[in-house]
Amino acid sequence: MNNKIRLFTLAYAGGNAYIYNSWKKSLQPQIELIPIELPGHGHRIAEPLVSDVAVIVNDLWQQIRPYFQDHRPFAFFGHSMGSLLAFEMIHKVYTETGRYPVTSLFSGRVAPHIASRKEWSQLSDQAFIEKVITLGGIPDVILEHKELLEMIIPVLRADFRLVEQYRYNKQYEVFPFPITVLTGEQDQMTTIDIEAWSEYSSLPTTFKSYHGGHFFINTCAEQVLADIRMILLQHERSISL
Repeated sequence: MNNKIRLFTLAYAGGNAYIYNSWKKSLQPQIELIPIELPGHGHRIAEPLVSDVAVIVNDLWQQIRPYFQDHRPFAFFGHSMGSLLAFEMIHKVYTETGRYPVTSLFSGRVAPHIASRKEWSQLSDQAFIEKVITLGGIPDVILEHKELLEMIIPVLRADFRLVEQYRYNKQYEVFPFPITVLTGEQDQMTTIDIEAWSEYSSLPTTFKSYHGGHFFINTCAEQVLADIRMILLQHERSISL
C-alpha cells in the first residue's frame, strides 16, 4: 500500500502555485507536493479574479477532487491568505469525502476567527503598493518595472479584499488531528492571536517560530522545509505502524 503523503499547498496574497516549485527537491519523493492555483493567478492568469471565499473553495475542490479517488494520506499547508484557504479547504474536503488530513500546517496568519484589521484594498494604487511593500512580499524586479507592477496590483487587491472580508464564526467542529503553526519572529502578530490556533484542534498544537518577518518561508526556506518534512514523515511512519 502506498502511504506517501500528499501535501496540498496554497499561496499568500499575490502569489501563485509556482512559489512552491522549489520545495519539490526537498520534499519529494517521500512527500508528493501538490500546489493549488487560484483563479486569476499563475497559469490561470487569464481567468477572472475572485474575492469570494466560498466561490474559490468550490473551484479549488474541483481542481483537487481527482486526488481523493484513492485513500492516500494528505495534509495542507498555507501561508498568510493561504492559511485561511487551507483551513476552509480542509472543511470542504471533509464535507465532500468524510476524510480529514493526518495533519496540517498554518503559516504566517493569526487564527481564523480574528478578523483582519486592514482596509488596504480600498486604497489608491500608490498607497496600496506602499502598504504592501512594508510586508516585504514584492520582489525588486517587479517594483522596478512599471508594467509588471501594473499587472500584479489587481491580483494583490483581489486577494487583500478576500482576507479583509473573511469572517469566521466558529461554525465548524474542531479538528480531530494535530496542527502546526509557523510564524516569523518579526511578523506583526501578537502572541495571543497566534496561540488562538490551539482552539482549532482537539489535540496539542505545535508552534514554530523563525527568524524573519512575514515572508520567513522564503528567507528561512531551508529550516522551514526541514521542519515540514520532519512533521509529515513522522505522520507517515505513524500511519504505517
